Amino acid sequence: MSSPVILSPPATLSLDDVVRVATGSRVGIDERIWPRVEAAHELFLRLAASDRLVYGVNTGCGPLCDRIVSPADMVAFQANLVRSHASGLGSLHPREVSRATLLVRALTLAHGRSGVRRAVVERLVAMLNADVCPAIHETGSVGASGDLVELAHVALALMGEGTVLQGGRMQPARDALRAAELEPLLLEGREGLALMNGTACEAGQAALAVVGGEELVAVAEAAAAIVFDVLGGNPEAFDPRLHAVRPHAGQVASAAHLAALLEGSRRVRSADGRRALGDGRAEPVQDPYTLRCVPQILGAVRATLAHAREVVTTEVNAVGDNPTFFAEDGVVLHGGNFHGQPLALAIDHLKVALAEVALSSERRLARLLDPATNGGLPPFLIRDRAGLRSGLMGLQYCASSTVAENAVLAHPATLGSVPTNANNQDVVPMGSVGVRQARRILDNARRVVAIELVAAAEAADLVGTADLAPRTRAVADAVRSLVAPLAADRPLGADVERVVAAMPSLAGLA
Repeated sequence: MSSPVILSPPATLSLDDVVRVATGSRVGIDERIWPRVEAAHELFLRLAASDRLVYGVNTGCGPLCDRIVSPADMVAFQANLVRSHASGLGSLHPREVSRATLLVRALTLAHGRSGVRRAVVERLVAMLNADVCPAIHETGSVGASGDLVELAHVALALMGEGTVLQGGRMQPARDALRAAELEPLLLEGREGLALMNGTACEAGQAALAVVGGEELVAVAEAAAAIVFDVLGGNPEAFDPRLHAVRPHAGQVASAAHLAALLEGSRRVRSADGRRALGDGRAEPVQDPYTLRCVPQILGAVRATLAHAREVVTTEVNAVGDNPTFFAEDGVVLHGGNFHGQPLALAIDHLKVALAEVALSSERRLARLLDPATNGGLPPFLIRDRAGLRSGLMGLQYCASSTVAENAVLAHPATLGSVPTNANNQDVVPMGSVGVRQARRILDNARRVVAIELVAAAEAADLVGTADLAPRTRAVADAVRSLVAPLAADRPLGADVERVVAAMPSLAGLA
């Protein structure tokens, strides 16, 4: 069993830590955080007992911040706030997203800037460790005051209301808490608002998308290398000297990866090895962009992922709460750290990059299936009786339609600002929409690259694997262990899904 992920702000959690917890790792708490959490709560108590107006404590929320809430109504106010906002619609986020959301929210509150009791942090961690996952609907927030609707469902579950996923089935939150020997939590002070403020649901999803995207690029480069090897491309395009004079970090890394994958191939040929043809023509000294420019295309994706990783890591470890308590100075400050614009812009950029992975993969697939461009291979890689059989024709339709869908999903969600909340939230980033689209694009891109891998393995069989580079042959063999040779036409959807499921191990081979 892997070691638990420890909450110890200001120490930073990595996105890989988020993924570990999202997929089942336990969480621990560094005891050294409690003095900060308790000091902030004590400051909250002093302010609540004074005549100082503090947003979401003794005032209403949003445009109702000019309405006074009496001390006698504070507990009812927090419960009402949660219940009114727990109005999400549509499909439920998967377990991994729910767990990532719980983790990021617990980490935010563990900073000791939100004025909540330590019991709130402890309860979030206890729910993670008992795998009690709040049922969070995908549709709701606009990402402006954070993920209010999504996080309201988290707070609702802490209260023992609503629905959760535990043990593979949906059940009432109160029953799941009881089974985990946890009592529903009565939210005090500003704890309902503190649980709802901020971008925890977006940030958790973004962490999963970034790590998944990095894995996908490694596999996409391996797929490209197999196609390059099968078609006998010119490896001069990956010469490190070429990339050193245009030293974009992602491009340099991609070229080095491709060169390593192709090392030892007896099929690739340099420009010097291209021969003259008898009719006064010569074999092309360079390859089409789909082969030659893989480092420039996927290298740019690598760079985008690196930027997104930096932004998302900052957001995961940040305090996006309002107001924010500074016990060391005895002050509470009102501001807009919950606004998701930095994350939303990075996610929109990531969406385009992930869509580009699928687009470039589909173009290599098209080259591999077309007898006019595939170097003498049969159409659609049909082993025999073309016409009677259709080979990979059906899968190419799937790749084409998926790339088209990605083009629609990649449109910037940040440009869709629709003012809401009685025009209090008048410029909204729509990051919750964007990150949901990013997850869809990532899933789509995985399937397109999987289709390319199925085709690449089939093409490798047709040319013979003996002369392939050892590493490209290893990836092709791994795909072949999942997908039987296409000796006869058959439905291939399940084969593609097996390759998608195996992408973590394929990334390791790559």
